[in-house]
Amino acid sequence: MEKNTTTRAHQDIFPAAQSKERDYGMSIKLKLSFLIFTVVTIMLSLNLLVFYLYSNSQGRNAAQQQMLAAEDQLRYALSPTLRTGNHMDQGLSDRLRVASIAARALLGPKAELVTKSQLEETRNKLALDDLTLIQPEGDQLHSILSTATDWEIKELFPAGAPEHNILMQLYEDQYVSLPGGISLKDYWGSSMSTQNGSRVMSSYYYDGTMDYIISSNYVGDSLIQGSPAEGDSLVLDGATMDMPGLLEVSVFNNGLLLSPSEAAEANSVSDKGGELSPTALEFGTYRLVSDQDYSMLRQAAETRLNVLDSRKMNGRDVLRGYIPFTVDNIRDYVLIVTLDKSEFKQDSRQQLILLFAISIMLLVMTVIVSYWLAGVAIRNLKLVVRRVNQLAAGNFNHPISIHSRDEIGELALSVNVMANSLNTYTTQLKDSAEELRSTKEYLESFFAYTRDAIHVYTLNGQLMSANRAFEVMLGWREQELKGIGINLLPPEQLQDIERMTESVLLGVPWVDAETWMLTKDGTRIEVSTTASPIRDQHGEIIAISCITRNVTSRKQTEDLLRRTEKLTIVGQLAAGVAHEIRNPLTTLRGFVQMQLNSKVLSPYYLNIMLSELDRINFIVSEFLVLAKPQADRYQTCDLKPMLEDMAALLEPEAHMNNVRVKMDLTNGVPFVVCEPNQLKQVFVNVMKNGIEAMPEQGGRLTVLLNQDDSGMAVISIRDEGIGIAEEHLPRLGEPFYTSKETGNGLGLMVSQRIISNHRGSMTIRSSIGEGTEVIIRLPVRDEEQRRSFPA
Repeated sequence: MEKNTTTRAHQDIFPAAQSKERDYGMSIKLKLSFLIFTVVTIMLSLNLLVFYLYSNSQGRNAAQQQMLAAEDQLRYALSPTLRTGNHMDQGLSDRLRVASIAARALLGPKAELVTKSQLEETRNKLALDDLTLIQPEGDQLHSILSTATDWEIKELFPAGAPEHNILMQLYEDQYVSLPGGISLKDYWGSSMSTQNGSRVMSSYYYDGTMDYIISSNYVGDSLIQGSPAEGDSLVLDGATMDMPGLLEVSVFNNGLLLSPSEAAEANSVSDKGGELSPTALEFGTYRLVSDQDYSMLRQAAETRLNVLDSRKMNGRDVLRGYIPFTVDNIRDYVLIVTLDKSEFKQDSRQQLILLFAISIMLLVMTVIVSYWLAGVAIRNLKLVVRRVNQLAAGNFNHPISIHSRDEIGELALSVNVMANSLNTYTTQLKDSAEELRSTKEYLESFFAYTRDAIHVYTLNGQLMSANRAFEVMLGWREQELKGIGINLLPPEQLQDIERMTESVLLGVPWVDAETWMLTKDGTRIEVSTTASPIRDQHGEIIAISCITRNVTSRKQTEDLLRRTEKLTIVGQLAAGVAHEIRNPLTTLRGFVQMQLNSKVLSPYYLNIMLSELDRINFIVSEFLVLAKPQADRYQTCDLKPMLEDMAALLEPEAHMNNVRVKMDLTNGVPFVVCEPNQLKQVFVNVMKNGIEAMPEQGGRLTVLLNQDDSGMAVISIRDEGIGIAEEHLPRLGEPFYTSKETGNGLGLMVSQRIISNHRGSMTIRSSIGEGTEVIIRLPVRDEEQRRSFPA
């Protein structure tokens, strides 16, 4: 026996001694090599990262410098071009105004008389590209007839748009003072660029003599080509400008600028991802669309400062500049210049590739050199490892012979000291193992043969182990119960389980909590469970241990005793009811016989009969209150205001009987868990009995509230009446036993039952000539009550 115990203890301490084949995993030599390789890799990676960030910064700076240069170059180059465009627009406006006057003469003053063929014939005569009639209706503008192929009757320009305000001013005043175009008498016009590079001149004419506005369009060539297809060039009025990385130039008329939503509403389409209104594009193209363009244009126009923005567009990293400027104080423009940032990163990218190739070569050299250096460094360390393996095999008698004074020499000395210590501790461990074995056998015997069910759960409710008594009690095998845990209990008991878990996790044992469980065949059994925490060496709760006892037989015995007691009480009540009701029934029977004999019954006798019937009804009502199960709704209540309310309720009756009610209620008494209506019934019955005990001489009724040393709430109600004889005190609470002329004894019996249901007690003290004192004790709210009452 001792030899086997020693072998097991040796195996527990030195598991490596079980096999001569050992897997060391990665050796220290490889680890040192890998460490050096990792450090060098990190340094080279940081170098590459710094160079990459620096090259990106340089690329951004170069792109921004190119943007500044492009701004100066475009301001210088575009000013003459835009000035020429304005002069051309002035001349073209004069021509379109004359054409509009001629169209007015040909079409007449009424739009409803103009046909589409007549409109197309007029357009051809005047050599216009498009001719449309617009008719205002309130605050709305509708195109009622047009030569366009895709024309339909629709609303033009939403309210608040610049074109809407311009046309409404033209219609009302025959002159436009708003910015953004060319204003003449009865005329307003503006130009815009299309995506195909064309330039469209739109004009509007109204002289006040017709019921419509004439809109005409003329299409020509644009002076600016702002989207170079190949290379980095920009065409300005036939001349070419070279700009590295240039993708697009767009010139917007600030006076006609619409937000994306306004532009979508004006064109009867949805908001196309932030695309601006095409009517505001005066020169260039606008193919590279961004949802930030409108806000950036507004910011540049309002601050009169350049705005730069970097983003990805069509798979490219671009730098987008928004540049405000004015031509001869005639018109305000905002330029959108888009540059390809990749054009400024070519040199940095090549340098980065070269630096990466050099880093790879350095890493290869680092691996070779570090592996050789690691082999030299760990030569003595191998001797220490060999000695440690001997210790793992249980050999403590061969010390290490290393005389160096470095860290490895100190390690060898420490290993020798450890070997001596292990030799001592192994001997002590043999004795401890024998003691643990004996204790384990004792606990296993107790666990296996006790009649109480012992079951252990994890903190999430999964069953860890159970003894034979638990299997016999529930009819389940332990292997079947694994993984089921507390789900054996019915759903109605989950709240009790949650309370038990909460109590145990707080370190409070769950002692003799009564509940019920279902066996494997569905039989319900009553059980009493005690739960306590299982802690690890750090004091942390790791499991819950439960000891459960089958109390079904005890419960059945208690139920039998209760039923016997109830039958006894029912017999007493039946006898009392029969006795109490017999007298008024005898009286009623006599009056009925008198009625049969005399055929006449005076009102005096009728009143007596009604009084006797009321007495019978009162006795039956009190009996029903006592016998009928009540629906208890327990809740947390403060006794002080409850007693004050009951005293106020009985104040008129007390005053009529010359009784003064004195209230001495202590503040700070804890709340109780109770059914408030039942407690009020008790207080009313006791106070009313005290008042009725002083019918003639009057006196004082004292109501006290405090808390005793045991933590119970104490209510004392004391009168100064005639008192009760000592021999009558034991019979108080019996049905139909009373010392009052009009009483039946049921009120006090009901009150005692209510206090008993509240886990309290009622004590009556009385002396002849000194009065009576009723003392009621109720438990305050605590953990036990939270389990007993459904608060």
